[in-house]
Amino acid sequence: MQPLPGEDPRPGVYGPQTLDELPRVIRELGLARVLLVTGKGSFQASGASRVLPALRASVEVAVWSDFSPNTDVDDLVGGVRVAQGFQPDGIIAVGGGSVLDMAKLIAAFLELDAADIPAAVRNNTVNRRSPALVLVPTTSGSGSEATHFAVAYIGPEKFSVASPDLLPDFVILDPDLTGSASRYQKATSVIDAIAQAVESHWARGATTASRSFARAALRDLVPAAPAYLDGDGSAGAHAARGSYLAGRAIDLSKTTGAHALAYGLTRRHGISHGHAVATTLGAFARRHAELTTAPGASADLARDLADIAELVGADDPLEIGARLDALAADLGLELKLRELGVPHDDLTVMAHAVNTERLGNNPLAFHEDDLLALLQECW
Repeated sequence: MQPLPGEDPRPGVYGPQTLDELPRVIRELGLARVLLVTGKGSFQASGASRVLPALRASVEVAVWSDFSPNTDVDDLVGGVRVAQGFQPDGIIAVGGGSVLDMAKLIAAFLELDAADIPAAVRNNTVNRRSPALVLVPTTSGSGSEATHFAVAYIGPEKFSVASPDLLPDFVILDPDLTGSASRYQKATSVIDAIAQAVESHWARGATTASRSFARAALRDLVPAAPAYLDGDGSAGAHAARGSYLAGRAIDLSKTTGAHALAYGLTRRHGISHGHAVATTLGAFARRHAELTTAPGASADLARDLADIAELVGADDPLEIGARLDALAADLGLELKLRELGVPHDDLTVMAHAVNTERLGNNPLAFHEDDLLALLQECW
């Protein structure tokens, strides 16, 4: 058992079998009533359910998993109602990124009337969080356990709710919990973490600290990714560590263009989030490398690209895109949008409906015509 990785470690533990620390953590937080938010299948499949008897022996526990992936505000309202009926003094999330985001949002909006929650999501209104929050990821990719924001959808629109109150009181980073995911789930999760680290490094919002987290994440993730899919335990530990570090990076810098387009691909076409990010990440890298001397380019972009090239195994910045595409292909991910069921006519819609918040964090400006050209390249 080790502290969480990073130069300024937050409260939590990292290492195999650290899930067994959960009852101790609950006691130290002084909790008596716990809402346990889980995935519908991952709680059992990951082996996390083994801790439930020990929890129930020490605190009153209610379990809730009645929601869909890609956190929807209607599901969030349902979760808040469940929590209000149970009145927990702590919320524990055990699952993937959507599960962690759901728990964070329930904790943030627990004291709101259900009718007021959609407006609070739209307006990013978090007053305060009262219950304690413990996050236990079962995938290596979302980084939600390390960020102060959570995603929620209202219809087709994606909103990011951000507040320091969304940071957990404790994180249990147990790589043993990530081994049961399917090969595809592992691939989409780990490529999302790699994308987070790459985008964080070149983001307009990057800082010295976020770049340091991003570099550390890529050192863990890139060499480990293929073996992680094959079930190698050591690689799984590196994937869990790298995913958390990528989360620490985007907690400071946020993501950029590839994530900005991915939300629409996921919502409109059902492409898993990490897979959706991977479809355009290489193309963004190629554009950035080609345009490092363009007006409006970040003064640090050439340096950032040189660092990224070394970390992903590219000979120079112009090869970053090809290296990222090859890595995704090695993980078994189809990158061509047409092969993923995206009609050509929909490219214009996606270019128009891009998430402007994330796109505005891109190191180079991309207008609608630029995005359409990039999407056509990826089609």
